[in-house]
Amino acid sequence: MRLGKYNFARRDFLKGAGAAILGGRNLWAQPVLASDTPGDQSAAVSFDPHSFLFNGKRKLLISGELHYARSTRAMWPALLDRSKALGLNCIATYVFWNLHEPERDVYDFAGERDLGHFLELCKAREIYVFLRVGPYCCAEWNYGGYPPYLRDEPNITIRTMSPPYLARVEKYFERLANEVNPHLATRGGPVALIQVENEYANVAKRYGPQGQEYLRWMAHLAKQVGFADVPTTMCEGAAGGPISTVNGFEITAKRIEEFRSKNDRDPLLWTELYPSWYDTWGVKRETGVVDNTKEWRPLWGRDPRSMALAILTFLANGGAGWNYYMWHGGTNFGRNSMYLQTTSYDFRTALDEYGRPTLKGVYLGRLHKAIQTCEAWFLEGKVSSTVTPAGAQRFAWNLNGREVVLTLDYEPGALNGPDPHAKSAKIVGPEGKTIFDTQGDLVETQAAWKAPAWEPIHSAPLQWHAWSEPMPPSRAQKAVHSSQPVEQLLLTKDHTDYCWYSTKIDVKTAGPQELLIPYGGDFFYIYLDGKLAAQTTAPLKEDRGPITPEDPAHPRINANSLESRSTDGYRHEFNLSDVVVGTHRLDILATALGMIKGDWQIASPMNFERKGIWEGVLLNGAQLNDWDMIPFLAGETIGLVKQASSIQWSTLGAPKPLCWYKTEFQLSAGTLAADADYRLNAAGLGKGMLFLNGHGVGRHWLVVSPGPDNLPTQQFYHLPKSWLSTENTLIVFEEQAASPKAVQLERRRAGAASI
Repeated sequence: MRLGKYNFARRDFLKGAGAAILGGRNLWAQPVLASDTPGDQSAAVSFDPHSFLFNGKRKLLISGELHYARSTRAMWPALLDRSKALGLNCIATYVFWNLHEPERDVYDFAGERDLGHFLELCKAREIYVFLRVGPYCCAEWNYGGYPPYLRDEPNITIRTMSPPYLARVEKYFERLANEVNPHLATRGGPVALIQVENEYANVAKRYGPQGQEYLRWMAHLAKQVGFADVPTTMCEGAAGGPISTVNGFEITAKRIEEFRSKNDRDPLLWTELYPSWYDTWGVKRETGVVDNTKEWRPLWGRDPRSMALAILTFLANGGAGWNYYMWHGGTNFGRNSMYLQTTSYDFRTALDEYGRPTLKGVYLGRLHKAIQTCEAWFLEGKVSSTVTPAGAQRFAWNLNGREVVLTLDYEPGALNGPDPHAKSAKIVGPEGKTIFDTQGDLVETQAAWKAPAWEPIHSAPLQWHAWSEPMPPSRAQKAVHSSQPVEQLLLTKDHTDYCWYSTKIDVKTAGPQELLIPYGGDFFYIYLDGKLAAQTTAPLKEDRGPITPEDPAHPRINANSLESRSTDGYRHEFNLSDVVVGTHRLDILATALGMIKGDWQIASPMNFERKGIWEGVLLNGAQLNDWDMIPFLAGETIGLVKQASSIQWSTLGAPKPLCWYKTEFQLSAGTLAADADYRLNAAGLGKGMLFLNGHGVGRHWLVVSPGPDNLPTQQFYHLPKSWLSTENTLIVFEEQAASPKAVQLERRRAGAASI
């Protein structure tokens, strides 16, 4: 196949957008509704400014985010049981569009993607569900939850009034409604709230009035497909109708006051309470961005006391419910993580990556029990607030002559500051006894806490075999030929991380040669005459700046400060040393690390996402022409992971780049019957992919994250128990010259997990 030069000039993504409201039958061409009103107080779920009501009864929403896609179907019952035991009455989960429509017009709601089954499990446990249906999710998930095919829809602009985009959203929502609506609370199901869209404030500046029209259109679409039979919400950027909600590490009294000045109809719902932050490959773990500001502070392993203080402050100021993001983070199996996000999504929260309660979870469970003991007072009592002589805030709720008291203590004089933060808190119940103490309850939890240890499963080393991934000249697969490199996703449709780019270079002067990829993503290996000559170095940037050159005809609109932090995040420079005069073969392996999660990572609408090489390659300043591209690895095209037994494997030799490794191991029926968790200690590996019995465990990369210990960003990888059997095959695709000899399988027997 031969292709001409590709032109990736910036599209005028707002030009003609007003033409979206046209005559016709599509929902995206119909009028939108300006507003909604709170539901009937006797309805299955309703609300007023004070709280949510379930069948007319006020209830605090204590919710935790748990993504069914980030755990296995076999794990769901235990995850829900443990969540309820720790005091949750609601589970929040995203519905990732790309999970359920992996190909255009191909829908999948079976097996590990069985949303209906997950909802039935919630119903059986009398747990409400806060369903976050997108279409945009973010969530550090590949392409923010969008199916990759969406990028290539003709004339599309994502997340605004673009007819191609609206048409695809409408069709998906109509299909999704078939799965969701039978489980709405109005029909006896567990789904009590539905969120549409997500954190639009992050991109609103880019799309202007068309963006606000899009939000109203989304609210209308939710009505049309039946989602609005229960209250609908929008977080951090809402437009008319749905309940507006807030996200953050804490929701201060000042922020609540600002929220109330704009939202006097809605209950105060905290959609995302962060117990920590996510990890990206090679990035220092101790820091992370706070909310949408430039302020940074320690986040890795957030102290549970700070979470309790934030919750109690929120509750004292009229909070109606909160949702931990995450409650159980889980795992980004296969290729589901966003650009640069690690395979683990543990989040150091209440239930660890394997689904076991942590110290933080047990502590928060104690808080939930205390709050639920006094729930009637918080929701129906008459509240008064005073400041004690010591400078503490004392909140008292009186109900039928009995009081519940919450005391928030501060550093001396702190209450006179602009945004005070409590240092400790106590709840005194209606019987006059302290039922929760932020410090005392942590001490008691720690005293009773015992963290189980991980142990190797086998005493002897695993026995490995190898299969070398062939270089492009040895590939039987026909190459795509073009004068200039073709952007990778046009060739792979995001079905692989890998794509080869090959050409010939003529060297006139011996010595070092400078190779430049001005715009490329994400990680490159440079081979000269079949030998590795250079590679991308870490760390990489999560927010890389503009993904395309500036186009004066279409000025760029920066939506937030994250987009201007970098201007050269796609530039890759390599020094090829000691190159002799003559003609040489140049092979570049482009390796993707997940698609973006949002506009700000590329300073453009999400449909501008690119992988591989675009805008050409320069050698010593001169453009290289005449390229051959081969998408996918040879091992992928022959189905090596699924057909491992039919491959001619060789004995393990000296480590070399681009090699597949296989080991087989046994587990006894007795071992598998025990209640235990399993993981892979990937010691000694470099970068690549892991597979267990045909399942994609995820990407591995033992790049070091700078910090006190300089440890790999992720060394341990979750092996779900339901994927294991008595006879097992583990396969590693290793991009670098690294050996699997030190890799071990480890097990942790039932018990609470470490924080």
